[in-house]
Amino acid sequence: MFPKIDELKRIAASYNFVPVAMKVPLTKNEEEQLLLSLAHDEDTVYFSGGNHALGNYSYFVIEPTRRITVLDGVLTDSDNQGNKIIEEVNPHDYLEEILKKYKQPVVPGLPPFTGGLIGYFSYEYTKYYQKHISFQHANPDNIQDIGLFCCNKLVTYDHDKNEMSLIVSISVKDLEVNYEQAKEELEKFRASVFARIRQTYEIPQLRLMSDFRMHFNEVEYANKVQSAKKQIAAGDIFQLIMSNPQEINLTGDLLPLLERLMIDEPHAYHFYFKQGRFAAVAASPETLITRQGKELASYPLAGTRKLTTDNVKNQKNCAELLDSAKELAEHNMLVDLGRNDLGQISKFGTIQVTKHAFLEKFATVVHLASVIKSQALPEKSALDILDAVFPAGTLSGAPKVRAIQIINELEHFKRGIYGGSFGYLSFSGEIDQAIGIRLLHRNGQKGILHTGAGIVADSIAKNEYQECLNKARSVRNALTQASTRGEIDGITNR
Repeated sequence: MFPKIDELKRIAASYNFVPVAMKVPLTKNEEEQLLLSLAHDEDTVYFSGGNHALGNYSYFVIEPTRRITVLDGVLTDSDNQGNKIIEEVNPHDYLEEILKKYKQPVVPGLPPFTGGLIGYFSYEYTKYYQKHISFQHANPDNIQDIGLFCCNKLVTYDHDKNEMSLIVSISVKDLEVNYEQAKEELEKFRASVFARIRQTYEIPQLRLMSDFRMHFNEVEYANKVQSAKKQIAAGDIFQLIMSNPQEINLTGDLLPLLERLMIDEPHAYHFYFKQGRFAAVAASPETLITRQGKELASYPLAGTRKLTTDNVKNQKNCAELLDSAKELAEHNMLVDLGRNDLGQISKFGTIQVTKHAFLEKFATVVHLASVIKSQALPEKSALDILDAVFPAGTLSGAPKVRAIQIINELEHFKRGIYGGSFGYLSFSGEIDQAIGIRLLHRNGQKGILHTGAGIVADSIAKNEYQECLNKARSVRNALTQASTRGEIDGITNR
């Protein structure tokens, strides 16, 4: 057991709960087998951090303590005993109370996430804290505004040490008794996890039942771009993200798609989420916000070029991206927006752009990237921090509120996780939230692959339409490779 009881007594005085863990060696193959077992669970999450300081761990949520969803102001909270709360609430306040109730310390030697809230916040979560934002669009797929699990028990995997930590949260009241009981609970937990690992699972089937269908054809999208450019010319906004989702019919589990994306995009965030009929898989390259101790960090990506197997052409595209006045101006605009967002929750004078406009390469595209860091104001909670930066400027526009309003007028559909975020808010105050891009989500047999392009004053509509396709390539390629139908080249328009 880690930490020892004497160490817990020393750090427990200011908290209601503390995490305790059992550390067990685990091979990479065993970790992969544990991931495969999640395909047989109805409610589950796998989350693996991105290419930054918190990204060395994978998290497996097995038998979550509570399942929380929010749609149009109605929150549903169900526990493992079948108890259910349904009420109209402000989700910020409700979730804040959960995090406060189970507040616990950061324990050196344990992962940054030792329990808390994990899942997604949809793009439409914005309406709960921005008074000037409302969304009027159909929601035929019943996509929730928030989909989270609260977990007091989880499995983590340290990729450097090949070590699994089984973690449970215990109350500091009657600490010694709870500590002894936790030993028994962790032993049972270990046995159940290794039972999963030893079991033989068939790789779940994923079958594509249709071609991809673009929501807007090229002419329709060009008209939307022109409308956005008129708003820019009028001075309402400087930039916005106009998206163009693709639909596909599919059956089976999404886990093969995740496994393919983990091979193709090893340095991205990886997310596998199932909550009832809803499921999502993502390999996002972009962090919305992290909090480690007192330090906040954001990693905006803006500016994109296509990568192929032609190295000479790739070098040309990279040089063109670095020299593009349009792309650099757009990137700088969004870096400034990120700095302003952090300014709401940071100590005065601590915001710094520590790296600026460097190239970050992924499997099918290269981006301009920057790093912004600051020191958090001590009175700001995890939800305060999330609200301040949500949604990312790189997925909405600038100025943010007006851009969101215009996007709503142009798109007429619910974005869901796309443009929102996924990740965790830990009971210890640590945060890791990725931006909801490079993802596919589904409800029933209908799958949505959502991408967009940044529209500015000199945007060329056909190029922005193509950018939507370029950004979708990594997920589309992975999906067709992982499916039992094989590669599909066609794109049909509705």
